[in-house]
Amino acid sequence: MNSSFLKLGIIFVSFIGMYMMRYIPFLIFGEKESSKEFERFIKYIPIGVFVALIIKDVFFKDGKMFLSIENIKLLPMLLIIAISVKFRNIGISVISGGVIILITMFLTGKI
Repeated sequence: MNSSFLKLGIIFVSFIGMYMMRYIPFLIFGEKESSKEFERFIKYIPIGVFVALIIKDVFFKDGKMFLSIENIKLLPMLLIIAISVKFRNIGISVISGGVIILITMFLTGKI
């Protein structure tokens, strides 16, 4: 099977799963008031998926765990976590993460 097709399939299935996790409770309960616990759960779903995607990129290389000083993505990840905690805005986290990793790769000669 083509690797690109598989990746697109995974993205599509993830999208459908995420959509259904948000839609089904409203379909079942309708316009009723939702509980505080449910609201808290729904708030963290997108962040959970985002974190799962990033963890795979940072901690794995060629299908194996990559915890080494040579892993240039570990330090930027810590900086991005600090920025995320400070600002609690996924947009700022994504943009700053891209800039930080780009600078790190440039300084280490990886690009």
